Amino acid sequence: MTSLEDHPAVERTNWRSLAIKTGIGAVAGALGAIGLMELIDSGALGALDTSREIAALVGMLYLMTAAVVGFGLVSPDAGSRLLNVEDADELREMRPMLRWSVLGTASIAAILFIAAFAAPAGPIGAPVALALVAILFVLACYTGHRQRAHTDELMRAVSVEGTSAAFYLTVVVGGGWALLAHLGYLAGPEPLDWLTMFASLMLLGCFVITIQRGLIRRS
Repeated sequence: MTSLEDHPAVERTNWRSLAIKTGIGAVAGALGAIGLMELIDSGALGALDTSREIAALVGMLYLMTAAVVGFGLVSPDAGSRLLNVEDADELREMRPMLRWSVLGTASIAAILFIAAFAAPAGPIGAPVALALVAILFVLACYTGHRQRAHTDELMRAVSVEGTSAAFYLTVVVGGGWALLAHLGYLAGPEPLDWLTMFASLMLLGCFVITIQRGLIRRS
């Protein structure tokens, strides 16, 4: 296993690499979002409000993340050009951990989709949605536990810091929103908005910590 001493706490981020990979992700995400919104606007998934649409879009982001990592597992040579790894060999070495990561990420995507498309506005009945979300939540927790067994000390530290950053972001964004709603400045968050915030800010927190630690350094 790799220890923290083997990695500098802060390295210079390769901003060119970050910009290219972010740009590719943004284009793919935009195409996925357009397709999803076309499906929602067709009415095939029910009359969804803004909260449900945003939850579905964040679910799409998680699903695309899982798909990209899964693609890297199937084709390490091509995947190494998209993912934040040194080369295809490093991606192959990370397979045991990334398999669980893909499953956990896909589980969170499914949770968001089910919540967004659940009754009364969506086609999925409430009891079915509750049962499915409960199963998927347990699965996501289990995959996180199994993933940790294949994670080195550096990545464990990044995970803890990312979770901490997500917590503070949720306090600031969610708490600030709730306070402004309490004072009558705007409408308060819907219950589904909180679930969406937990998921989206977790991704953002991990992204921020990854940049802060200089881990996006590949060419």
